[in-house]
Amino acid sequence: MKNKELPPLVRVALYIRVSGEEQKIKGLSLEAQQERLEAYAREKGWIVTGVYIDAAKTARKNMHKRAEFQKMIESVKRDEVDLLLFCRLDRWFRSVADYYKVMEILQAHGCDWKTIDEEYDTTSANGRLYINVKLSIAQNEADICGERIDVVFDSKIAHGTVVSGSCPFGYRVSEEKRLEVLPEEAGIVQDAFNHFESTVSQRGTVKHIRETYGVNWCDATFRRMLSETLYTGIYDRGGRKNENFCPAIISREQFDKVQSLLKRNSRSAPSGRVYIFTSILKCSECNHNMVGRVAGRNRAYYYRCNQHFQRGRCSHKAEAREDVIEKWLFDNLESELNRVRLEWEIKAAEKKKAVLRTDKAALKRKLTKLKELYVNELIDIEEYKKDYEIYTAALRQLPEPASEAPPDFEAVEKLLQSDFKNIYESLTREEKRTLWRSVISEIRIDSENNITGISFG
Repeated sequence: MKNKELPPLVRVALYIRVSGEEQKIKGLSLEAQQERLEAYAREKGWIVTGVYIDAAKTARKNMHKRAEFQKMIESVKRDEVDLLLFCRLDRWFRSVADYYKVMEILQAHGCDWKTIDEEYDTTSANGRLYINVKLSIAQNEADICGERIDVVFDSKIAHGTVVSGSCPFGYRVSEEKRLEVLPEEAGIVQDAFNHFESTVSQRGTVKHIRETYGVNWCDATFRRMLSETLYTGIYDRGGRKNENFCPAIISREQFDKVQSLLKRNSRSAPSGRVYIFTSILKCSECNHNMVGRVAGRNRAYYYRCNQHFQRGRCSHKAEAREDVIEKWLFDNLESELNRVRLEWEIKAAEKKKAVLRTDKAALKRKLTKLKELYVNELIDIEEYKKDYEIYTAALRQLPEPASEAPPDFEAVEKLLQSDFKNIYESLTREEKRTLWRSVISEIRIDSENNITGISFG
């Protein structure tokens, strides 16, 4: 650097960066860069305060994602470094904008930078212009390289070829660089999805898989697996998508159901308490959600209508205990399911009849209109006979209206068929809340704390 004389005792930080491909090139490897930088610092009599190495990091990557680079900048902010030393300018940046952002920090803390393979002058306009040109060229090279890589990746994904050696549990990379199913592992994945769908418990499913198969997933791994689209055969990452990338392990219908269950989960209240029936317990008097609170010597959980307690707009002043609602659901869930299903069947049948009546009435109106046209001599007898036969045949052969698809009662049926109560007792409050939300969309309760009905969904 020509911009100022350095003090005799210079505290220097060494920065080293290589991309994955560059590690193979002589002179750019981690070891080669570190040896040369340390030798240069020894020759100058400088004190090395830290060596910061970002391995397998491209210059195109956002500087905030280079962990070691950020650590080095933090040491600059603490005034622990007088000089940053690296081999070449492109080891540091390939972005003009990033360069000037960091220069503001360096100048504020009296820190300089130097390369051992190149000479730069930041004190003159021509020197600064030269730096800009070098960085612009480096940035352009990186962008062109990135575009080429994108083209290669686009082609690989379109042809079902993997872009890395890693793959989800249940698959392996074949010799043709495609994902193929491992039957034994795929069976475990299917069992995990089935278990989660029936219990809505991530922790319980992880425990089930560990105890049944000896496969020890952590909670975070299993959460990622539940949202992994590759299990349906779809690649959908980084703006690239292939609907038939690999063989599916999980059906798309089941995958969508699992995503719905995951989305229904919600965060805890600001107090840190979890109210099991939040957002599904409704006041049947005013149709507003009832709000949870903890009260009493035993710190029991209650729900009340805030339209009464805070606004005075509802007559519902009673508070419902959470454990009473749970007991009612245990005792009545099956009968409520049968009631709701019967109500739906009756309404569906009535709707079907109404559609049929409407279609018949429309054809009869057409026959009446046809007769009026003939009587008023607007059509002749041949036209009348022809259209009359068409309309009467349509009346005789009027098709049955299409049956409306019934609501999805599958989730609650699975729940009732399982060891429901024992499973429930082993769940956390968050998991209990998720469980109820997976089968029930609404519980209505009146001013006398009677549950007047529930809706499934």
